[in-house]
Amino acid sequence: MGKNYDNWERLVKAVSRREEDKLLALTHSVSASSSSSSQLSFSSTSQFAPDACKLPMEYSDLTVDRKDWKAMLPPGEREVVWRSLSMSFFLDGRTGKNCFLLGAMSLIFGLRGFDDFWKFNPHPQSRFSYSAELVDSQCFYIQGNVKTKMLSSETCYAAYLVFGFAETYAKLYSAVSIIRNFYDEPASGGGYPEEQAKMVKFQEGNDREDGWMEIQVGEFYVDLEENGEVQVQLLDTSGNTKSGLIVEGIELRPFNSI
Repeated sequence: MGKNYDNWERLVKAVSRREEDKLLALTHSVSASSSSSSQLSFSSTSQFAPDACKLPMEYSDLTVDRKDWKAMLPPGEREVVWRSLSMSFFLDGRTGKNCFLLGAMSLIFGLRGFDDFWKFNPHPQSRFSYSAELVDSQCFYIQGNVKTKMLSSETCYAAYLVFGFAETYAKLYSAVSIIRNFYDEPASGGGYPEEQAKMVKFQEGNDREDGWMEIQVGEFYVDLEENGEVQVQLLDTSGNTKSGLIVEGIELRPFNSI
């Protein structure tokens, strides 16, 4: 009883933090109103630079262990969504292991020295408050982070970019993805390398049941009782002016899950 109460107490705390996130979003909206657009928009040198001010609450600081996340799912519900943050938790239907979708507002967009630009709007197919759309950029950078204690141990995970295209899009061909697995302590066993890179092609994405597309950007292994962080990066520096990529988020789920 006490354990379940603690979990729900953390969930209540998360909901209260959601209201703080809404106020933060309103603050950004006011600052963006000086432009001709009323949409939330940010450049690479401001909010979403890796060393910029703190992003909206990640909810990963709720200190819920990988084994306790299941208690966050109300009976009969497939997933829990914290809309203001853009994070969704659900269980893999085949293995019962933890899965997360890190939505656009919990990702980092932009890297100092890159002239990219994103705007943040509600999207009719999104489970979250906002999705991110790339606008007339010669290059872009996307980064998502997750604590390994949130994921199921002794499991090979795959990371997927969940995305779509605007009605008009230009020169969205491919990007380089990098996955880094940072350990607080050396891993006790094997698994995938601590860092890997690959080329991903947007046009090879697969359709999802929720109306979005997805493409696998890499794999990583969570060892027994591993306590660290996984960082997923997607980078394009082709120099061609591109636009129209809409990002719902980055999903992490067991490799080859159904």
